[in-house]
Amino acid sequence: MFELTVQELLADWAGQFLNPRKRLFWGYLGSAFLIALIWMVLLGRERPVSACRKLLARDLWCSASARADYAVFLINTVLLGSIVPRLLGHAAVAVFCFSLLHDLFDGRAILLPEAPAWAIAAGFTLVLFVADDLTRYVVHRLMHAVPLLWTFHKVHHSATRLNPLTVLRTHPVEGILFALRGALVQGLCIGIFVYGFGDRVSLFMVLGANAFKFVFNALGANLRHSEVPIRYWPWLENFLLSPAQHQIHHSEDARHHDRNFGVVLACWDRFFGTHCHSEPNQELRYGLGPAPAEPHSLYALYLLPFREGAGVIHRTMIRCWRRPLTPPWCRPTNIKATEPFMKSINTRIPLALALASMIAGSAPVAAEDVVNIYSARKEALILPLLQRFEADTGIGFRLVTGKADGLLKRIEIEGEATPADVFITVDAGRLQRAKSAGILQSTGNPVLHEAIPLHLRDKDSQWFGLSRRARIIFYARDRVDPAELSTYEALADEKWRGRLCIRSSSNIYNQSLVASMIEHLGEARTEQWARGLVANFARKPGGGDTDQLHAVAAGQCDLTLVNTYYYGRLVNSDKEKDRAAAEKIGVFWPNQDGRGAHVNVSGAGIVRHARNRDAAEALLEFLVAPESQSWYAEVNNEYPVVPGAPVSDTLRRLGEFEADTLNLTLLGENNRAALHLMDRAGWR
Repeated sequence: MFELTVQELLADWAGQFLNPRKRLFWGYLGSAFLIALIWMVLLGRERPVSACRKLLARDLWCSASARADYAVFLINTVLLGSIVPRLLGHAAVAVFCFSLLHDLFDGRAILLPEAPAWAIAAGFTLVLFVADDLTRYVVHRLMHAVPLLWTFHKVHHSATRLNPLTVLRTHPVEGILFALRGALVQGLCIGIFVYGFGDRVSLFMVLGANAFKFVFNALGANLRHSEVPIRYWPWLENFLLSPAQHQIHHSEDARHHDRNFGVVLACWDRFFGTHCHSEPNQELRYGLGPAPAEPHSLYALYLLPFREGAGVIHRTMIRCWRRPLTPPWCRPTNIKATEPFMKSINTRIPLALALASMIAGSAPVAAEDVVNIYSARKEALILPLLQRFEADTGIGFRLVTGKADGLLKRIEIEGEATPADVFITVDAGRLQRAKSAGILQSTGNPVLHEAIPLHLRDKDSQWFGLSRRARIIFYARDRVDPAELSTYEALADEKWRGRLCIRSSSNIYNQSLVASMIEHLGEARTEQWARGLVANFARKPGGGDTDQLHAVAAGQCDLTLVNTYYYGRLVNSDKEKDRAAAEKIGVFWPNQDGRGAHVNVSGAGIVRHARNRDAAEALLEFLVAPESQSWYAEVNNEYPVVPGAPVSDTLRRLGEFEADTLNLTLLGENNRAALHLMDRAGWR
């Protein structure tokens, strides 16, 4: 164990120099050295040997300030490497943002469907870079402006000599704050772009690093923390911060204080009035000016900021208590009486916080015999069955419910760290989307293959249908003669002009219906049908399937296409209004003389990085058992996928029907074509 720990530490330290995503990558250090050498030789009139000696001077690299930089680098790599991974990650932020947008706007936006992938990647890379740079400016300025934060940030400014490792001379508290900032910025950008552009989002990268950051680092970013005063032309320093400008930020000269907070772009400093141009032949002294006797000691670097921070809190509390508007019952009768207590706190808080930061997040997590389920089905619809599964098998479960697309993106972002073992969702289009995202794995489980018909499961055995639903025609009994109805294709006839209600094209159920028609009719004929269908809309598409049924019952339209289980919910509803609406609506099974009615499934798959695969397979086997199939289908007002399993009385009253036997994998494979087709047809 000790050897492994040492190896991990060495790997972490070495990774700072071997990973192109890190500022201290050897390639960036090498390019910075070459740029500095060229600058000193060509513009500084130095001889190459003399320039090299200055760049590698012993009094710089072996100074007390530099030795402190090395110590902080080694210690922080261990501390932050233990703490930061346990903080809020960008994956959690992205999932939250994606789910929030999905809930607010009722579906997944698909922006600029014809935009080339390179344009989306360029936009995402640029937005992420600019957002990162802006928030770095904001947090950096707050570190200077807020007294409590300054007690920690001045560890960085206590450096009296500058070298590339000075960039990592930060207190762990500052490191944590900037890590949280990065998680928020990356998560929000990822969530927004994935919601808007789907799986077309990617990042322009060079050697695994953001392309813009790669260029910034390769062009001498490490010279910002150096004593080589490389300046840009004055006009360029209005847009990009030069190394000399950041060196001004470290100057102890009072006229340079609170200047040049930016990282790459100078526009933030110019906009907020903190910009300062570099000066020719500027000579600067670095550090805090009058400083503690040992500014480079570990005490000054790690513990003193906690002590000074506690002092700031103490003084702030005293000022608050002395305010005349403070109610008498909130003011101590004798402020001085509190000072011994505050002095004690002032002494003990630094050590307590320092120890807490070192041991945070180190508690082990015990493994359990459970299956972790991410389900897009409502908890009430699946929880009783899971409780029965636990009672029958002894395998526990953890259930996370949410929107289908949000859960899918969550698993995708969590990657190998996902706790999910099983993903349950509705519609073959979403199941295929999960497969395409690479979050599912194949299983050759014989129970599943024998129980579920071939066309109701993935061709590569990555997902399996659990219940069936049909998307069929519902009509107003008092205004439509069922003899007028025949096929899906016939709904585009002019006789239905202004009489059809339907959901928007962002709805996966409609996408899958169109995808099935593309497979049967071809893309050209399906687009012609879609244009005719759009011409027959009675109103702008919107709302859910239940809303379409109520619209038919209320006379807003005469026809709609809805999944059968929504009708079953109205029939079995506790609300008189729903049952009354169901009585006004008739059911028609289309294409019974041809391919049959369009059917789809709710289904599940085993997550690619499942840690409890055996438990996951046991759950899927349980869900396709005849008793489970009957209960699950009845509760959801759906049809079982296992042949011979009992059908609920509600669905039995809808009559027998011929179902389309198209392999449902094709619905997902045709999904993108269906989306583009619907967009061209004007189906919004």
